[in-house]
Amino acid sequence: MLSTQLSDLLAPYLVPSSQPKHRLFHGRGKTVPSLEWLTIDCFPPLLVATLFRPQEAEVLAALEVYLSETMTSLGCDVLVFQHRYNGKTDNVVVKGEMPSHSVATEQGLVFKLDFQRGQNLGFFADMAQGRRWIRERAEGKKVLNLFSFTCSFSVAALAGGARSVVNIDLSDAALTLGKQNHALNGFQDARVHYLPHNIFRSWKKLHQLGCYELIVIDPPSAQRGSFMAQEDYPKVLRKLHTLLAAEAELLVCLNAPWLDYDWLERCVEINLPGAEKVSRLPAATGFDEAGESALKTVHYRYRRPQALDEGNVL
Repeated sequence: MLSTQLSDLLAPYLVPSSQPKHRLFHGRGKTVPSLEWLTIDCFPPLLVATLFRPQEAEVLAALEVYLSETMTSLGCDVLVFQHRYNGKTDNVVVKGEMPSHSVATEQGLVFKLDFQRGQNLGFFADMAQGRRWIRERAEGKKVLNLFSFTCSFSVAALAGGARSVVNIDLSDAALTLGKQNHALNGFQDARVHYLPHNIFRSWKKLHQLGCYELIVIDPPSAQRGSFMAQEDYPKVLRKLHTLLAAEAELLVCLNAPWLDYDWLERCVEINLPGAEKVSRLPAATGFDEAGESALKTVHYRYRRPQALDEGNVL
């Protein structure tokens, strides 16, 4: 009976799609209340089910049976359960054999998946629209990728013809994976900088490498000792004018369910004079939400105010 219930709930989502997408089922979006604990992602040949709460053995068995029956039609032959709760993450291969090299493919680009990293595989499927956004605007631009993680924005920018990219992230391991992503896409010789530094301690270095015509700000929401959104996002925005060209575009991002779009947009309005909101980006395909999305992405156009002292480098 339990297997039938799962089948009835998941069947509309686990079907081949004419529109490429990684997230097949987004229980976290609360559109199926009884399955809020589950997400399912497709990275052929991998099908990855992430469980955000412990489940009874019979539930796990029923889920394994149903996904094993449907995965072939999705182009997958390896099933992974990621148990992600109680402050721990455990990736378990429940069917097939994990390949030595796994990637996510998006718009002709490839991004390495790392199942040794813990809860994050090194690729955020929900940021697909952001990568599309930067790729469409990057031609000939100097790009700054703040909080770059594994540099997917940088790869997308170079695919769009960016003149150069600066990536900065506190995690050297994430940047190492980012370098591999560039090499996988043929950009190992592109004009790219990788700075494994705290942003607040590296502002002068960032200023020396730019003024930037295109900037992405995609920080963690809460990393103690590194970045706490409510306290630190305003600080970044207040200093940002020292890095911006006279005219520039920005993608301002935040993934924090406790902070809404109004908070983020008000934060920009107060702390970055000259920034004019253009639009909110739509959610990536598959990330349906019953309410406001935890991930916020807003496109801004910047024009330096006449009254701004351009010589004031912080």
